Amino acid sequence: MSPTNVYDASPYRPIPRAPEELSALASLLTRMPARPVHLDGFLPRDEAARLASAVRTMPDWTRSPVVWDEEYRETTPVTLDEFHAAPPRRRAAVRQVAQDIPALFDEGSPYPARHRESLSDFFVFAGMGPVLVELLGRWLAPGSPVTTNVEFARYGTDDYLGEHSDTDSDTLFVLNLYLDEAYRDSDGGVLGFRNEKGEKTLMHPRYNSLSVMPIRPGCVHWVTPWRRADVGRHTVSIAASPVAGPAAGGAAGHA
Repeated sequence: MSPTNVYDASPYRPIPRAPEELSALASLLTRMPARPVHLDGFLPRDEAARLASAVRTMPDWTRSPVVWDEEYRETTPVTLDEFHAAPPRRRAAVRQVAQDIPALFDEGSPYPARHRESLSDFFVFAGMGPVLVELLGRWLAPGSPVTTNVEFARYGTDDYLGEHSDTDSDTLFVLNLYLDEAYRDSDGGVLGFRNEKGEKTLMHPRYNSLSVMPIRPGCVHWVTPWRRADVGRHTVSIAASPVAGPAAGGAAGHA
């Protein structure tokens, strides 16, 4: 199937990228030292609005605090009281994660039909449908089949993601799509990335922008505290891993 036909068949059609962006994406997995890529205007305006509305309308979100173990190798879910009682250095992350996604599609679900359709279309794209396969083949050429895990997250006031590497998992790279139209730089929630040389990159979660971040030894990332008084930083995270890779845990969470 040609790229044109692949795009015509998909309900979500990411905007074509400039040559310099494609060059940066193509070297994402091999460049030394590592460099994440941040793309503005990932989806056409109507598609971004459609997806953003569907995500913000999800009814079931659970605050998900986790702490590091004593050796800082794995994280453990805890209650919010346990999180605040832990030493600051062991507090790995606290944010809200969407729950019971399959239930949104059950017969009699109060989730509006138009949002079910939008979310279903996005899962076709994000679940390694033909458009994402073709997109990653042109962008990253990972060299072997990959599978994806999709997570929906949002941040309440002072929620954050602590510095971590995700290298205990088999994740190759993570795509983060941000869906808050009203975002301002002063709101916080900035994705930080530090590479093997200690060089730091900060990526603000601007609406309809996409961060593409390699996961490799020597690199860490984090999310600064969310400063707005209301919940926000609605994010779709797509983590890509080798199809035959072993299942592994230990990550604080997608960014």
